[in-house]
Amino acid sequence: MKSSTRKITITAILLALCVVGANISIFGSIAFDSFPAFIGAIVLGPVAGAFLGFFGHMTSALFAGFPNTLPIHLIIACLMGVCMYCYGWIRKNWRANTILSVVCSVIVAYLINVPLDLLLLYPFLGKTVFILFVPLTLATVCNLFLSEFVYVALPQKIKHYQF
Repeated sequence: MKSSTRKITITAILLALCVVGANISIFGSIAFDSFPAFIGAIVLGPVAGAFLGFFGHMTSALFAGFPNTLPIHLIIACLMGVCMYCYGWIRKNWRANTILSVVCSVIVAYLINVPLDLLLLYPFLGKTVFILFVPLTLATVCNLFLSEFVYVALPQKIKHYQF
């Protein structure tokens, strides 16, 4: 199988998993849609991870009925894309399997996905961001833990394949 065909196939599988995860909601549009995007950011690279993160959030927001309006969810989806890009970039450029790259990428992903998102959304959502802090933290930690657990379980052939 050609490299581009393999990358498209893995991206499609991860997109499908984003849709499945979007159906497992924690609170409104906060769901398990980002764990496949975290895996994609590591395996396929930061750009693919950003695409998966954007798509995953828009899917979970759609399933929840866009509770914070479409423009707000577009902002959140873009921030998810930035989060996945940074997460994937750190993992790709800081020797993907070192403890330092794992810890730094997880911390950066959390900081972008929770406090930075809520800070940037405060002008639009007001005090609602304080209500979102706990469920968003819970979902982010669970998505990150699940993605790291699944990544460790992946065969070496997939982890080290150059796309």
